[in-house]
Amino acid sequence: MPIAEFQLNFLRRIQWLLESSSYTSTYKFALLMAIVNLSIESGIDDDSEYSISYEQLAEQFIQLYWTQALPYSDQSSDSVLRQSSTTGQASVINSILDLQHKTKTTSLTMACTQNIKLWQSTIKDIASTIKKYPARYLQSAEDKVSREFLYVYDSKSKVITLKPGIAYCFTRFSKIINKLCQQYWTEFVRKNSRNQIHFSDDIDLQQFLFNQSRQSLKVLIPILIDTQQGRCFYCHKPLRNNIEVDHFIPWSKYPIDTTHNFVLTDHSCNNSKRDYLAQELFYEKWLERNQRHGHTIEQEAKNIGFTTNQLRSETISQWAYQIAVEHEDLVWSPEPSIKLRTINPGLLPRLRG
Repeated sequence: MPIAEFQLNFLRRIQWLLESSSYTSTYKFALLMAIVNLSIESGIDDDSEYSISYEQLAEQFIQLYWTQALPYSDQSSDSVLRQSSTTGQASVINSILDLQHKTKTTSLTMACTQNIKLWQSTIKDIASTIKKYPARYLQSAEDKVSREFLYVYDSKSKVITLKPGIAYCFTRFSKIINKLCQQYWTEFVRKNSRNQIHFSDDIDLQQFLFNQSRQSLKVLIPILIDTQQGRCFYCHKPLRNNIEVDHFIPWSKYPIDTTHNFVLTDHSCNNSKRDYLAQELFYEKWLERNQRHGHTIEQEAKNIGFTTNQLRSETISQWAYQIAVEHEDLVWSPEPSIKLRTINPGLLPRLRG
């Protein structure tokens, strides 16, 4: 892994980048968050270089901006928040709005499967925008001098290649980077004069932009109930009228819905677990559930418009538990006598590295 000095210098430069850049849109924040997600999904756990295609980044941009392209106010269809300080809307938002209009759906999975040619065209357009603007200017501050500490920009390449150790740092400091990007992104949107008309005094703009899944998770109950024999995934009590859907790897750690990440719980366990990882035995249980029922979950979830990628879900879970081990985080137990305790790496035989 990169030496401690390298990692500390990486954090200093990320802080410099966010504080010193000039912004005409929210693209730079989205690009950093996209690189974080793709670094996590890569499974890289050393100081390897990592190449990311602009198409991969475009898919991440769509996931980040998809619900932000929906009206902010239920009362006004014209209340899509502005993501650019120039006169028009950000082109990525316009591309997404066009895709939602032509596919007649606000479900991301439905949109990417109903018209493959339209989806591929949208990816191509957004990839071109990323290459032309945020990828070129991400590492430049207001003095316009580029400090290429993340990657060397090449206008002729179809990829950006993160320098040795950079993907590792993105995965290890993902929570810090995402929180900083979300704060800067929220302030940019909040200060945009064209958005002021939609805001009230009690608004939680950051919650709207980032901290919630907009998909109704209740539709997953019929898919998952048989895989758990009708019992809570954690306390094993029968599920009756108190069924809730839990993100096994909490939304706060990786804010993209992937169907294999969901489990059914009762209200008491879901409310108690909150944003903690479940204790080690449940990680093994979750992996076994996916190995046994993963294909069925994938087939049924696609029919109702949910993103499915079992390998990605499991790579993300490895990352989350590995980080918890390195940080000596607390894990949650449904046992009232335990509730929270420090994670025990000896009980996690399947972690990489």
